[in-house]
Amino acid sequence: MIKRTACAGIFTWSAFQAERGIDFNGFLWVRPEGNVLIDPMELDQEGLADVHAKGGAAWILLTNYDHLRAAPRLADVLAAKILAPAGERERFGQDAGLVHGWFSTSADLPVDLQEEIDVIELRGGKSPIEAALFLKEPGALVFGDLVRSHVSGRLMLLPDPKLTDRAMALESLAALRSLTPAAVLLGDGDSFFFRAAEAFSEFLDSLA
Repeated sequence: MIKRTACAGIFTWSAFQAERGIDFNGFLWVRPEGNVLIDPMELDQEGLADVHAKGGAAWILLTNYDHLRAAPRLADVLAAKILAPAGERERFGQDAGLVHGWFSTSADLPVDLQEEIDVIELRGGKSPIEAALFLKEPGALVFGDLVRSHVSGRLMLLPDPKLTDRAMALESLAALRSLTPAAVLLGDGDSFFFRAAEAFSEFLDSLA
């Protein structure tokens, strides 16, 4: 079932990962110009019916290749188009044919999304370049893998063994210090909908 969140227009659903002890999350952003799915997990029939009732989805945004997840099936069912980070194109391999568009900056996004989303390239994670997305109107900052919450209530960095370049990862995150998100949406673990800006600032301080 898709759950309403405290962030206006943002809905979420999850699948528990027993071996990791955390949820993997997908998000639906409801907007007049066309809804957006972000890193979607699989949806059962009830969840899919809920998405249809909310207007379907025009776009599916991915933060990295590992979050392709249920995107191809949902793109087919909802007649949505998949958009993915250009820096991840090599990792997609044969799956690159499933992607309708690649982005490095907001200017690469469809026109109706360009003014509503800031695209931030994050380097040094488990993939060379994953994307963070700042959804301006709800004030939601979306992370795929580099930032997670594998301890509920605490923002955390991807564990060191999975980082390709820790120094580069910290530099990428430091560039986000000017943001004051109303929510921090996480692909892995519990998202933050209250005190999000404070929690994000404290997280960045802990990395310094």
